[in-house]
Amino acid sequence: MKRAALILSALFLLVGLSGCGPDPDTDDPDTPNTDPTEPVRTQLLFDEKLAQGIAVSGLESQQVAYTWWKYGDADAGSEPFWSLGQYCNLSNTRENYDSSVNDLSLGTIFDDPKGIEGQEGSYYTLTNRSGSKTIKVDPEAGAVTLNVDTTKEYVDQETGEIVPRKDGEDWVHMILEQSPGTVYLDQVESFVMSLDFTLDQCEVADDSIGAAQFQWIFGVHDKTSPIGDYFWFNVTLFDDRYEIFPGTQMYDGGKADATGKFIYAPTGEELFGESGGKVEVGVTYHVELDLKKYMKEAFDIAQSMGAMEQSSWEDLSVSGFNLGWEVSNVCAVGVTIENLSLVTETIAS
Repeated sequence: MKRAALILSALFLLVGLSGCGPDPDTDDPDTPNTDPTEPVRTQLLFDEKLAQGIAVSGLESQQVAYTWWKYGDADAGSEPFWSLGQYCNLSNTRENYDSSVNDLSLGTIFDDPKGIEGQEGSYYTLTNRSGSKTIKVDPEAGAVTLNVDTTKEYVDQETGEIVPRKDGEDWVHMILEQSPGTVYLDQVESFVMSLDFTLDQCEVADDSIGAAQFQWIFGVHDKTSPIGDYFWFNVTLFDDRYEIFPGTQMYDGGKADATGKFIYAPTGEELFGESGGKVEVGVTYHVELDLKKYMKEAFDIAQSMGAMEQSSWEDLSVSGFNLGWEVSNVCAVGVTIENLSLVTETIAS
């Protein structure tokens, strides 16, 4: 998994919850909360509708340079709250492979733009020359579409013949990232993520290796650990290998830059409740999950499997996430995301 930006954010962006601003859904912030038992709700996400643009990464996860994609009424001079990780550079492992055609990066004073900007109705669009990756944003509705077509990336570029990934080779990421402030898990009553999403497309051309996974992923860090220990908590909303996702309890691996850290993911039944967890193309789903409850369960299981052995629950925090696709098989997939929310509740002291 390529999540360098998420790991780095957890190391140096230790922002308190008080810095996240008032919740627009609560009462007038100038009116004090006189009921000490009434929970205080805090919306952690900045720019929930992605109206201020997106900082677009390069193809290498270890790079720190981003180019800004500004659209609509976005302030051209302000740094976006959201970034897009579009990681996968197959020129590292394939001879005569031109990875620049898969790049969404915008222009700088040094480089011409590689990504192609456009507009489709109310959506602003950014795609690459190969057509393997496209992002669309409607900043009025707060909707974002992430499309990945690896039939245009896992190929012999001279013949157009599909060449699936080999074990250990890079795979395509299209992940939105943000560092909304640090949540200390033992200090909140609840930590709730919610979103609506529609699987727009899923056409598999070769499933001999890998999968197409749409996930909301959090790093859970031990804030006192001298080695910066952490584990991954994955909310796997879709995995094309399963009718109903069975959950995950494993260590990260599969390629040279894998983190080696423990990964936990709830089952489809736990995420979707009465709908059963089966995700179908063209259907809109609402998912809401109290992360605190499940992260405690994940931590206990991680320790039972040899991870986080020197950590305690009271020392765990979350300070960043990514949301989107990891596509390691050969397929065309797309998803539209709306009504993103990440809210904590605390009891006023």
